[in-house]
Amino acid sequence: NGKNDEKFVTNFKINNEQFYYNCVVYPLPAKHKKYISCSFINISEKIKSDKLEYRLNQFKRIADVISDGIIGINPEGNIILWTQSVLGITGFYEDETKGKPVWKFIPELDQINFSQLKEDLDQVQFFRKQIFIKNKDGNKNAVNASFLPGDDDNIFISLKALSGEEDQELKSGELNFHNLVSNTNTIILRLDSNGLIEYLNPAFTSELNYKEDEVSRKNINDFLSAKNKIEFNSKIQDPFNAELTIKNKRGEKKYFYANFTPLFKDKVLSGFNVFLINQSGKKKEDNNLRLFKLLFEHTNEGMAVENRGKIITANDTFGRMFGYSSAEEIKGKDILDLAATSEVLKVAEYLQLYHAKKELSSRFEFTGKRKDGSTFSCELTPSTSRVEENLYFVFTIRDITEKKRVQQIICESEEKYRNLIENIDDFLYTLERSKLFFKPVFFTNPVEKITGYSQAEMLEDIKLLLKIIHPDDLIRTKENLKKFSRSRNKMSAEFEFRIISKYGNVVWVRNKLSVVRNDMGEVEKVYGLVSDISLRRKTEEDLQKTTQNLVKLNETKDRFISIISHDLRTPFSSILGFTDLLLNDETLTGEERDQYVKYIQESSNSMLSLVNSLLDWTRLQTGRIRFEPEKADVSEVILKSINALGGSAFHKNISISSSVRDNLYLYIDKDLIGQVFNNLISNAIKFTRERGSITISAAPSQLPRFYEFSVKDNGIGIKPEDAKKLFGVDTKFSTEGTAGEKGTGLGLSLVKEIIERHGGNIRIESEPGTGTNFLFTLPVAAANILLIDSNTTDRILYSKILKHITSDYNIDSASNGKEALQKFSSSTYALIVTEHNMPVMGGYDFVLELRKLDMKVKPPVIVLSNSIDWQTIDDYNEIGVTNVFQKPVNLSIFKQAVEKTLHQGLK
Repeated sequence: NGKNDEKFVTNFKINNEQFYYNCVVYPLPAKHKKYISCSFINISEKIKSDKLEYRLNQFKRIADVISDGIIGINPEGNIILWTQSVLGITGFYEDETKGKPVWKFIPELDQINFSQLKEDLDQVQFFRKQIFIKNKDGNKNAVNASFLPGDDDNIFISLKALSGEEDQELKSGELNFHNLVSNTNTIILRLDSNGLIEYLNPAFTSELNYKEDEVSRKNINDFLSAKNKIEFNSKIQDPFNAELTIKNKRGEKKYFYANFTPLFKDKVLSGFNVFLINQSGKKKEDNNLRLFKLLFEHTNEGMAVENRGKIITANDTFGRMFGYSSAEEIKGKDILDLAATSEVLKVAEYLQLYHAKKELSSRFEFTGKRKDGSTFSCELTPSTSRVEENLYFVFTIRDITEKKRVQQIICESEEKYRNLIENIDDFLYTLERSKLFFKPVFFTNPVEKITGYSQAEMLEDIKLLLKIIHPDDLIRTKENLKKFSRSRNKMSAEFEFRIISKYGNVVWVRNKLSVVRNDMGEVEKVYGLVSDISLRRKTEEDLQKTTQNLVKLNETKDRFISIISHDLRTPFSSILGFTDLLLNDETLTGEERDQYVKYIQESSNSMLSLVNSLLDWTRLQTGRIRFEPEKADVSEVILKSINALGGSAFHKNISISSSVRDNLYLYIDKDLIGQVFNNLISNAIKFTRERGSITISAAPSQLPRFYEFSVKDNGIGIKPEDAKKLFGVDTKFSTEGTAGEKGTGLGLSLVKEIIERHGGNIRIESEPGTGTNFLFTLPVAAANILLIDSNTTDRILYSKILKHITSDYNIDSASNGKEALQKFSSSTYALIVTEHNMPVMGGYDFVLELRKLDMKVKPPVIVLSNSIDWQTIDDYNEIGVTNVFQKPVNLSIFKQAVEKTLHQGLK
């Protein structure tokens, strides 16, 4: 036919199986004969894989098949034919498609696949497959397409719509395949021959966090670590596997097992199908296994694995611990072989109980035996692991010989420390910061001896250590603690304060603190040492009182010596002088002798008066004069003094009058107050001229518990600067009276001492030439209130309440009725407030005993009690106690009762 060669497809039937070949016939030149060369290329597999065998048979009958439409395409891929029948499938008219690229309507025939299509048709001339073609609505329709070459390298596609069953089967198969590829965890890639990514399934983006457009058409090596990069070349012929490390978008390493399957076209490498299986989990497990093996081999603890009573593996540490050069020598031994002979039964029993899954300590100590027979202390921690049907025991052994030695030292040290702590009277405690508070974490036993509270009680109440501080010391102690806490530099401090023990006793303590501060200077931990210093404080107080008494005594001595050296020397000198004259001067006349004897008598009287005053003053100073105040009519005392001094007043024609009413009862010591009036009246007579007058008067003081008295004369008066010297012994001031009377200068000092002993005060009003007025106050009632209560806290509380109600009274206290009765020997009281329930002697028995005391006026009683019934209240009423209150008392009612009772005592 004039052509150089001829190409066609032919088939042969061999053993009832069709085989297909591409046949190319070449003429061979010869001189005498004509030859041809026939080349057959077996394309059976391709025909069968694409069902071309079926399509070829159909193609033979294509004339008999009615097509649903034909599309013609030129070599460039542009549409040149679009039959009317295609309109029914797609909705596109011929003028809408003609001249346009076919892949706009058949997406899978893109430029790359279209070139492949042409090459395939060159080889097989015809094939049929299912494709998707777009319709005008944008949807895709599945059709059967028959592809065959035309003239001038054009291609014709005969379309036939799928039957319902075929369409459903196609859609189902496509969906299943799509789901398989989309949902698999395996990454599927299609690479070209250079490694560029042409296709990737969703697993790639989900595993590595890339978007599809960030990956498409990039080289796979762009995502591989340097040591994993693949050299793509045309020499690759066979599938190969590799372990790849790929970094995801966040830079994290992922590990994959990769399978590369090369693809060929005309025996030329055209690309690769790649499957990547994530091995990160397995890689982690492998790393963990390597780490475990490293740990197993290099740990300082001995580890061995036992199965069926025999050690099957162990690390070298285990071997060396028991004196073997390596773990190999340990294999095959029983764990009991490694225990000291005396400990075998102990270890066997523990393991037997452990095997039986009894509740045991996870750590077991025993004595191990080394290869040379020496022993050491070790600790065993067993565990189990089941692998398939086998149960393995893992033994971890630690050499605790040194630990045991240290523990022994610590135990001995703790024993010494415990003995030391338990045998001292001080207690230790520890506090730790817990948010805003300090929580107690430790107290030693002596805490109960000092506070009365047990260790448990102190630990349960985080504020108990502050609660037991004496109320009078609490504010001061808190301020000191705050000041110490705020200091960022002080690490220790010492405070002394009182606490109230659980049993109501007041205890003086010294609290030594040592603290741990954080970087901010805040206290994190407190270590305290508390000592009972009650005895020391009492000794200090007694010493202070003794010192004060000694100072006072020394002052008294100095005053006494001053008086002796000055005031007594003068009359003695006078007496000695005149007696010397009387004895030695014989020329004296009888009149002179009488005069000298008179002088001696005056000096002797003056000296006697001085000595008496001096003795009274010193006895009062040293407490040897008993101070026994009682209810007494002061008008009788005044009258007695006026009568005693009437003679002296009569000699100077001085009148003495008193306007003090009768039956004015005061709370006084009659004898001492008698001395007061004697001295003041005597002093007034001394400095009042003849025919002068002295008046004594009294009126209620501004202070409700006192009366103010006046002893006034119209004598010579005194200068203001001299008035300041009247009441001091050390600044003793004395002048002669209007008739030359002598004085000791001690009388007014004695008056001041007596009045102040009664709780009053004295002052002077005077002008030279007009007279002098001595004003002083004396109490109507006792200045003390006695509070009796066995509960220290209540005693302190009600002492403060009483002091607040009656600020001008002193509050004394006792812990029971017996102690209170003893106080009456040295003190008197305006009011008694007592608790009913008390040890030793309760309130009711106290009142009965009080009634028996030899006292002219019994102080009124108010009863307070935590628990009292109506019958007991009636019993109190019968013995004269009408004010009985239940604790906690209504303070307003209690105040009224106290004020009313004291007011009645003032009447």
